[in-house]
Amino acid sequence: MLFLVEGRFGYMTQKELKKLNRKQLLELLLEQTKRADNLQKELDEARELLKTRDIEKMRAGSIAEAALKLNGVFEAAETAAAQYLENVIRLAESAEAVKAARKLEQDGGLTDAE
Repeated sequence: MLFLVEGRFGYMTQKELKKLNRKQLLELLLEQTKRADNLQKELDEARELLKTRDIEKMRAGSIAEAALKLNGVFEAAETAAAQYLENVIRLAESAEAVKAARKLEQDGGLTDAE
């Protein structure tokens, strides 16, 4: 079985580890612990960054969805406004026709010759 540990002098085999005295082993253990702590810190930072990016993607998706929904609302509002304008024009034309008819009635109406 090959056992490699990264130490101050590069990777060491199990045989090389057995040659180390207690102080050297403790120093190596301390190095490995610091290295593991640093790697855990980097991993935590990377996970936090990934969460931030995921949240940003979710927000972007939500904004895009909201924009599409708003677009639909605006289209409906434009359609309603166009219908309202058409109705106002029809009513105005109708009012004009009623006025004209009343005026004709007041003027004595149309004669048979007209």
